[in-house]
Amino acid sequence: MDARPFVALVAALFVVSAVAQTRMATGGGLSRVPAPKPAAYDPLSRSTTPLNCQQYRGQKYPVDVQAYCQSIENSYIQGEARRVGRPSPSSSIVELPSLGSSEAKSSGYACVGGIAVRHLSNGWEQVSAADGGWQRCVESR
Repeated sequence: MDARPFVALVAALFVVSAVAQTRMATGGGLSRVPAPKPAAYDPLSRSTTPLNCQQYRGQKYPVDVQAYCQSIENSYIQGEARRVGRPSPSSSIVELPSLGSSEAKSSGYACVGGIAVRHLSNGWEQVSAADGGWQRCVESR
């Protein structure tokens, strides 16, 4: 009995199997729609005071509650800035008038989205804090 036809049959099956596996691994030439990339999460995009510790100011709460909230908020936003590679915000928060108000025009300083800015001849610039980083602010009422 001659084994050549049997060897040829096994070799042919092996080649067909290898081609089928290669085709499955590469997707068979079908065009695929790429998955959409999720938008980067930015918790600081809305405000630089995400915990709103100003709500704990007043006679209703002890002084320690606002200080504790402020320390947690500072750690949170400074850590988030470090993780995403941004400049670190300041630990202090100043009260400034909102952009466009007459007080902001006269003083040259304004609060825009929780960031203190200073008026220049050709626009506005972000203010650096004395304790380092960029100065955070809240709009005066």
